Amino acid sequence: MDILNTLFSIGMSVVIGALIGLEREKAKEHKQGNSQIGIRTDILICLFGAISAFLGKTFSPVLFLVCFSALVLLTLASYIYLAIAQKRIGITTEISTIIVFLLGGLAMTGYSQLALILAIIVTLILSIKRALHSAVTKINAQEIYDTIKFAIIAFIILPFLPNQYFDRQIYSNILPNINPPAAFDQIQVLNPYNIWFLVVLVSGISFLGYILAKTVGNKKGIGISGLIGGLYSSTATSLSLAHKSKSNPDVTIPFISGIVLACGMSFLRTLIFLRALNVDLFNRAFIPVTLMFVYLMGIGLYFLLSKKKDKIIHTTDLKTPFELNEALKLAGFITAALLISKIMLTYVSITYYYFVAAAMAFFAIDDPFVISAAASAGKIITITEAKNVVLLVLFLNMLQKAFLVLLFGNRKLFKPLLKIYIGLFLVSLIGFLYF
Repeated sequence: MDILNTLFSIGMSVVIGALIGLEREKAKEHKQGNSQIGIRTDILICLFGAISAFLGKTFSPVLFLVCFSALVLLTLASYIYLAIAQKRIGITTEISTIIVFLLGGLAMTGYSQLALILAIIVTLILSIKRALHSAVTKINAQEIYDTIKFAIIAFIILPFLPNQYFDRQIYSNILPNINPPAAFDQIQVLNPYNIWFLVVLVSGISFLGYILAKTVGNKKGIGISGLIGGLYSSTATSLSLAHKSKSNPDVTIPFISGIVLACGMSFLRTLIFLRALNVDLFNRAFIPVTLMFVYLMGIGLYFLLSKKKDKIIHTTDLKTPFELNEALKLAGFITAALLISKIMLTYVSITYYYFVAAAMAFFAIDDPFVISAAASAGKIITITEAKNVVLLVLFLNMLQKAFLVLLFGNRKLFKPLLKIYIGLFLVSLIGFLYF
């Protein structure tokens, strides 16, 4: 049995070496490097790592260290020669050589699956050299700084935030002599960890849309820019397109397509939020929200695929969503929306909450109220009431886009967009009444 396992590990080493070596061989063919390492060499290096690990495991770990040191010295000598004789700069080949050796050793020590996964990742990184370099040239310094700042507060600070609720403590400090009603404790909202997790979730989705809009949108025309930008922010994308439409008064169909597709894509964000926050509400709202999504995407794609020529106009003058100020502002909006929903639903009624949520949605403050509805659903409001809040917020936020065009864009677009959103109202009404 041990012999079979050993032979299997050796076979995996050959596969891993061949996988990475194949990419290196293709790189030589395209003259992306002047190293002589190819498929045969990488197979032998990986086998060398596997044999070294076998010797270390069978006899003494020192043998593995000696073999590894020998490979490192040989790789270093090769690098020095190529740097002096051929003026080569860069150590990608040398690093990949050491990794191949270690992957062979990893396969031999019983981690063949992990070694294969790592080999696939290494091959992918090596093969997308041009794409990575091209992407880096499109990133400016400010975006790098903002990304680093957000990464710190998302992945270093977030784990240390207290994951507990402070509603009762804060209420007692503000109104120490007044006892809240029984409904007060049915929903807890002031959890620093949960609130910041929502900030990370919203900003992460926005960042994905921002990158796609920046790298792809400008190459494919107005409609595709709207389609991708909607994942970043339907309001920001629609406002950007509205400004562009004013300076291009003869172009109408592409701008209608871009704005409608941006609005349609925003429903995917909503479904992601609901699925992450409240599964019951997600299940209840899935069909009506999907109907609204399909309606807008169908109309947007119809205009996109129309015979009218879609001019390529740069539309991604969008701000990076990874700014610290924006993250803190979003956290404030989410906290405020959660507090408003709790206060109104505790002391007043769902009717007034509908009114406040509708007013805020029309001014593009929709995500926090979708989140607050998800937090309240099944606790102090029913799943049906929460679903209706979500649909109301989504519809009014979409209707707001038509008025953005009226105020800031080409007014020829207003009537067609208004007709489209009247149709969306009918679709929303079906969701209100029958789901």
